[in-house]
Amino acid sequence: MIELDFAQSVGLFAFIVGASAFLHQNGNRFRLHLTVFQIVLCSHFILMGAFTAAFGCGISALRSYASTKTKSNKVMWFFISLLWLMGLPSLQHSYELLTIFGASVATWGLFQADGIKLRLLILFNSFCWLTNNLLLGSIGGTLMESTFIVVNLYTISRMVTSRRAL
Repeated sequence: MIELDFAQSVGLFAFIVGASAFLHQNGNRFRLHLTVFQIVLCSHFILMGAFTAAFGCGISALRSYASTKTKSNKVMWFFISLLWLMGLPSLQHSYELLTIFGASVATWGLFQADGIKLRLLILFNSFCWLTNNLLLGSIGGTLMESTFIVVNLYTISRMVTSRRAL
């Protein structure tokens, strides 16, 4: 029971770290903060015994970090290919394709976009995951993605306002 409480506490901490990542207007800080979020979330999944989810978060952490160091198309396509190669065989429901597609769009965005365009691509990914979580019946996942969407929309509106003020 204590281990489960600790695992859930790490999950809640990951939620806070993840939501606060979306407050950054600077693209590189956003990417680095996403890396930290994904590492903490990976730890949560390990503690929960959900090793497939932990592996996915680990790949996402590496992808987010790599996107701060390079904009290489080869590196981007490596991560997108990895998502599909690891994701397709594990599909249990057709709606789970949304997570692979959304993550692929987010990966493209992390390597090829910045500013508001990056945020919109990440927002699309969040909507894909939100739909998956709703269909799956995941309350925590639904709350997490809903919060990410709200905070991301708030930051996008701040970025639009800042751009207009220039």
